[in-house]
Amino acid sequence: MWQKLVAGTCVMTGAVGFGLALCGELSSEISHLKKQKELLLYVIGEITYLHRPASEILHMAAERMGEPYAAFLSSTSAQLEERTGRTLAELWNENIACLKESDIPKEALRYMVRMGACFGCEGDKMQIEYFRLFERELDERISVLSAKRSENSRLISALSALTGVLCIVLFL
Repeated sequence: MWQKLVAGTCVMTGAVGFGLALCGELSSEISHLKKQKELLLYVIGEITYLHRPASEILHMAAERMGEPYAAFLSSTSAQLEERTGRTLAELWNENIACLKESDIPKEALRYMVRMGACFGCEGDKMQIEYFRLFERELDERISVLSAKRSENSRLISALSALTGVLCIVLFL
């Protein structure tokens, strides 16, 4: 009898844990997109008001951002300071590989690649406008994912608990 109780507890724990993991994936994606927006706003501010060079902006942003973004920005900044003749957009895309090895969700990684394309514009004003457009797109995606998370979190939690109960009833 006690074995059935332990098995039932394990099944319920697994089912609820699976539901929480699914909810955690959505939260992780939202937090990465918010971090990217923070980076974007920092870059916009530095370009708009202080007119610093890109390598300096990326180096200072690396100090402010957490991992894995700090390593990515530091590497890109160091390669940019070497002055090998490659553009910032090219270096950005080459260094995306170090982000692929981390636990960044695929959609957040795609937005990071697209952010690199923003550096390809000529002139500060055009670049800032492109960044602002990208910022609005990030805001929209964050709000869509937040709404999706609030809708689905309770549903996923309830369904995972009910699935655990169903498995207990069927197998015990």
